[in-house]
Amino acid sequence: SENGFADELPIHQVSFTSDFWMDITEVTQADYDEVMGNAFPEYFTPSWRETYGVGDNYPAYELEWGDAALYCNARSKRDGLDTVYTYSSIDGTPGGLCQLVDVVTDFSANGYRMPTEAEWEFACRGNVGTDFYWNRDFDPYPATEADSIEIGEYTVWSGNSWSYGIDDTEHYGNHPVASKSPNGFGLYDMCGNISEWINDWYEEYSAESITDPRGGENTWHMARGGSWGNDPIYLRSANRTFDAPGYFYAYVGFRTVRMVP
Repeated sequence: SENGFADELPIHQVSFTSDFWMDITEVTQADYDEVMGNAFPEYFTPSWRETYGVGDNYPAYELEWGDAALYCNARSKRDGLDTVYTYSSIDGTPGGLCQLVDVVTDFSANGYRMPTEAEWEFACRGNVGTDFYWNRDFDPYPATEADSIEIGEYTVWSGNSWSYGIDDTEHYGNHPVASKSPNGFGLYDMCGNISEWINDWYEEYSAESITDPRGGENTWHMARGGSWGNDPIYLRSANRTFDAPGYFYAYVGFRTVRMVP
């Protein structure tokens, strides 16, 4: 995007060699708790709190990338699919902000994994070329109260959550998934509510056309999608965020994808 930050440039062509399925919502607390609790006897339930949103239909959050990867493997095993992630050991407790040592992603496996950055952005845009998937571009938007109300129809953002303050338990924090309008692909909360872990490590873009980009080798995993604490510039489909290991928030969750055979 030319309407955002330097790491969103240059604009370039991306192609995929396979279709993929994606969760229509972020992984919920009820689903995460059930899958992880059945898979790991030592499972540590994340610190979901009333302040930031707690309940079966709220998104799972305050998770490390390793916690999300373990969920993907456990869900794959539950559904009789091949696991995607292999690793030599687990540093910490599953669900308790753990990290995976020597982790490798097998993109040929048919199980669940986190989306690549390119897959996520394609899915977020929903075949729309504007900055936001409801056919609006950033700057001067949002310029009016009506603009802010429109944003709130599609996403949970600072204007209808964080700005109310911590004492407003009705608005502050995450909201239940799928409480706003979906994008053109029928996906909910792609640009707000909770930011989402991405499979990739951070890598700068190139101007060259690329097929199936999967990120580089770095020290920061990507997160995409903005959150309930973000202003509109961070809700654009092109916005990129990365987080260092051990640097987590009540703003980060995830959803999964599977390759179509």
